Amino acid sequence: MASCAEEQLMCSICLGVFTDPVTISCGHNFCIACIRRHRDTSPYSRCPLCGVVLDLKTNFKINTTIKEIAESIKRKRIQEKTEVTCDSCPKRKWIAIKSCLHCGISFCESHLEPHKTAEKLMKHKLIDPVENLDDYICRKHERPLELYCKDDEIAVCRFCTENDHKAHNTIHMEEESLNLVMKTKVEWKIQDRMRKIKEIKHSTRFNKRATEKETEENTRFFRDIFERCSAELGKEMEEKETQTERRAEELIGELEQEIMELKRRKTKLEHPLDFIQMINLQRDTLCNSRSSNIRTSVHEHGANLRKAISQLQNRLHEKMRETVSRELRSIQRFAVDVTFDPDTAYPELMLSDDGKKVWNAGKSRHIPENPKQFDYCSCILGKDGFSLQNFYFEVDISGKTEWDVGVATESVNRKGDIGLSPENGYWTVWLRKSNEYAANDVIPVPLILKEKPVKIGVFVDFEGGLISFYDVEARYHIYSFTGQTFAEKLYPYFSPGEYEEGQNLQPIIITSVDSIE
Repeated sequence: MASCAEEQLMCSICLGVFTDPVTISCGHNFCIACIRRHRDTSPYSRCPLCGVVLDLKTNFKINTTIKEIAESIKRKRIQEKTEVTCDSCPKRKWIAIKSCLHCGISFCESHLEPHKTAEKLMKHKLIDPVENLDDYICRKHERPLELYCKDDEIAVCRFCTENDHKAHNTIHMEEESLNLVMKTKVEWKIQDRMRKIKEIKHSTRFNKRATEKETEENTRFFRDIFERCSAELGKEMEEKETQTERRAEELIGELEQEIMELKRRKTKLEHPLDFIQMINLQRDTLCNSRSSNIRTSVHEHGANLRKAISQLQNRLHEKMRETVSRELRSIQRFAVDVTFDPDTAYPELMLSDDGKKVWNAGKSRHIPENPKQFDYCSCILGKDGFSLQNFYFEVDISGKTEWDVGVATESVNRKGDIGLSPENGYWTVWLRKSNEYAANDVIPVPLILKEKPVKIGVFVDFEGGLISFYDVEARYHIYSFTGQTFAEKLYPYFSPGEYEEGQNLQPIIITSVDSIE
């Protein structure tokens, strides 16, 4: 249990006693490595304790006073030792006085005697007794960890210096320093896991607040937009109803005038009339009744609703563009530098000198057989693969009548006809016959796009099992493969399509990623 004084000297990020502590502008203290990592990797560069914004240009300076106190606490902890018993005692276990790194066991004074007298055993490496002997032995070579590699900051054995650490800077460690390294290593593992637990809890709380806020904003948006459209539709219908009532009153007045005129004629007809009077009475004009204009028009009511729905669609489309723009800004920070791998290119494909353009020249090149090469389909992969990380790239496919874009696993079949499907290690969208778009899922999905894409953005969330495609210029989400599992590296995949007698000669171009405004 840490004392109050020790708790004051513990970093709230790694949860361990300070290592090279620094004091930031708000007055809180952290390990220099911890606060740098937090500042450089967190989407919100703020103090983890009070939320004050961190200056990205600040060069942290070590607080020497706090460092000295923290190191004294560390030395005190190292001096605290637990009793280790002899592994060779059959029944009653005596206290061990040494542990042998070659034998892998600890000995009491009597059982240690052979190591003092036998010539071969005298060459064994003995250290002060420890419980976790396996941590002091190289797992690869099963030899004592007698040296310390300064380059990789790990303990190594003599065999390691002949192989993986041959050119590295290594020093010999005395028993106490070796013990310190091992304890520090275990302590670091504990602290690292505790830090991860804290980060997960913090991330969970942050995500919960962000989700609640987003849900509230989305609910308000849909409520407002539907209420506004409903109010506008109601107002327009009310205005039309008012116009209809006004027109009805006008027509009723006209019809009443006609009735009075018809009654006057009826009165005249009750008396005998000669032929001339009959002709004149027939010639008298009456108002033409327009009562047929007052009717319930299904077409008119349908037009009103259609107009309201069209306005709603326009507003939703604007919101969609805004949402996709925000989404693209978020994922574009995972942009990677992609170049075409000539070793994988189909023989008819030509590449630019910078490795950023590829097109089908319609004529096969004579090149040596290559196991990495696509030999039947007009395809090519990116030079570098990616695993256990998010990545994003953009490709210009303007002016083409046929293309494929996506990602593929390293082990995909490249010989003969290939089937573009997640089951075969391909996640792609394509264009065929100038206007037929599809996502090549397990069951191909036809895509209806609002406009012909100029630039396609591809985003991969490796651990999340997500691959998404975007129309970058139109700010439009095209398709997403979700719930995928990737067991190996993923490589950017492209196909400029067939030559088509020069109709599809335009190149596919890997473009730099420009931030969305």
